[in-house]
Amino acid sequence: MSDRVIEVVKRSNQRGGRMLSLVDLIEADTLTSAQAAWLTEQLENGASFLVGAFPGGAGKTAIMGALLTMIPADETVHVTLSGSSAWRQAGSGACLVAYELSPASYEGYIWGEDLRTFMQRGVEGARLVANLHADDLAGARRQLVDDNAVPPAAFDIFELFIPISVGGGANGYSRVVEQIALRGTEGWTHIDRHPELSPRAHKIAAFLDACAASGIRRIEEVRERRLKR
Repeated sequence: MSDRVIEVVKRSNQRGGRMLSLVDLIEADTLTSAQAAWLTEQLENGASFLVGAFPGGAGKTAIMGALLTMIPADETVHVTLSGSSAWRQAGSGACLVAYELSPASYEGYIWGEDLRTFMQRGVEGARLVANLHADDLAGARRQLVDDNAVPPAAFDIFELFIPISVGGGANGYSRVVEQIALRGTEGWTHIDRHPELSPRAHKIAAFLDACAASGIRRIEEVRERRLKR
């Protein structure tokens, strides 16, 4: 039986090769084990998230896809495809995935009225997942609120903003999540690379470590093993 989440993640792949899992991203030092476990716990609690980086090829889609594979098995997932009414009509409990918030004419990319509809579905209770070309919260907010007339309060449907820092170093090209922005009741705070973990998050970290030790890295394998737990 096919897994809808895996289908959605693979469909987002525009660059070829296999999509990366959280195990891959930990081994590449893009995320720490603690960050991956902490983020997964937020997803278990229903968080919507936005991945950002200004340059292309920074790994936005890779992180978005790896995190998507950690959502619950019973969550209905829709991609923001042109001509599809399913995502436009989705409400509470659904997960809506925009491959990118952009005016470019690619599958699953949305802008303008479609973006406003996407955000409204979030206001009505859907989980929203997307990425965009922005290095920080201010840039992301400017694109949604200023450029697309998304109501300011609707922007805060996203509980997590995950920016990727891109650079060069002694070991070559690097893609690192230095901090994660978390929206709480009193506004946005920043979570560093080594967040304090709850007992639940410690179990998730142990699961990811066990996958790595067993050679389980492919998104299908990681998700299958996770859903069996």
